[in-house]
Amino acid sequence: MEQELRGSTRLGNYLRRLRVGYGLSLRRVEDKAKTGGGEIDNSQLSRYERGKCYPSFDKLCLLANIFNVPIQNFSDVLDLERVEMYEPSEPATYEDIKAEASREWDQGNYTRAYAIYETALARLEDGAEGSVDPETLARARFNLARTLLRMGKISLAETELRLILRRHRDISPTTEVAVLGALADAHEDKGDRYLALLESEKALALAREAANAEYEGYSQHRIGRLHFLDGEYAKALESFRGARALLEDKASRYDLTLIRINIGFCQAMLGKVDRGVRELREALQVAGKEGFRRCSTYALLYLGQIHLAKQEMAKARDFFEEAELMAHGGEERFVDILFQTAYHLWEMARLSGNQIQEKVYLGRLKFLRSQLDRHFLEVEKFDQFIEHGKSR
Repeated sequence: MEQELRGSTRLGNYLRRLRVGYGLSLRRVEDKAKTGGGEIDNSQLSRYERGKCYPSFDKLCLLANIFNVPIQNFSDVLDLERVEMYEPSEPATYEDIKAEASREWDQGNYTRAYAIYETALARLEDGAEGSVDPETLARARFNLARTLLRMGKISLAETELRLILRRHRDISPTTEVAVLGALADAHEDKGDRYLALLESEKALALAREAANAEYEGYSQHRIGRLHFLDGEYAKALESFRGARALLEDKASRYDLTLIRINIGFCQAMLGKVDRGVRELREALQVAGKEGFRRCSTYALLYLGQIHLAKQEMAKARDFFEEAELMAHGGEERFVDILFQTAYHLWEMARLSGNQIQEKVYLGRLKFLRSQLDRHFLEVEKFDQFIEHGKSR
């Protein structure tokens, strides 16, 4: 049974993007539904797309099959209904709105950035900006997708990225590189670093073919990040330094600060501890001054890990707790970094034999794990610990 549902605009917009992305008319979707043993007439689908009513679960399953997307995508879209729609306080162009979203992104306010990018894309799709070239439209969709990725909506983001490649076959090489890079990030978040590396190397080759130093730099940084996650710090450092050389006068201050943080941590892990710590502290100052909260949190986390490796437990704890506070602050909680800090504090409690603290952090980790779709080293270790406990 269909239910009248206020505020289902996002679900309607998503269904329309899927249909248009696959080049299907309303009538063609109706035909595909019948072929699949179901029924959705074109007027019914039109009501869904206009947000007039909410499809039943059976209808959502049928639509997921037609568009070849996970049913989880629709759940993620409905979860986004809690995000307040953005309306500019005064008349603004697409470029004005996009610039505001970018500022929110740099400050780590991804939910806010999503709402603003969504409004920017709607202006283009609704014709408010007049005739729009496919490149600008593809870029607007890319901005929305990469923000979804940061919000933990991995499957939803991946679908949006693949629709860009499918729908905009004539996009520029630089936009294609950006989309491939974001797909690599999605694979990384799902724990498949092999596929992430393949997409990253494909993006790197395309950037070099297009003679685009900026996107070559971003691709190198992404490859460095994958080596970093595998603990191959020498390879990672080489890639990060190559990225910095290419991006020095091209990338945003946010991206350059993040690269500097990664370089500092790799240096410390390779035995150049003083140099690495100095790099991290200087990057931390820049991040604090510019309001780059996620960069600041990473720098604090890595400083804690360096002191933990040196068995300087008090200093390590101070940095982890400061990172934890930073990750909690602002409009957006960084659940991934909160998990990492909690994991290391739990590890320290276990090493010191503090059973009370161990239980506290174990409970916190279980709660945070339930909110995480991303996969990284600490998550993998924790999942192994839980599985081992179940098997005993």
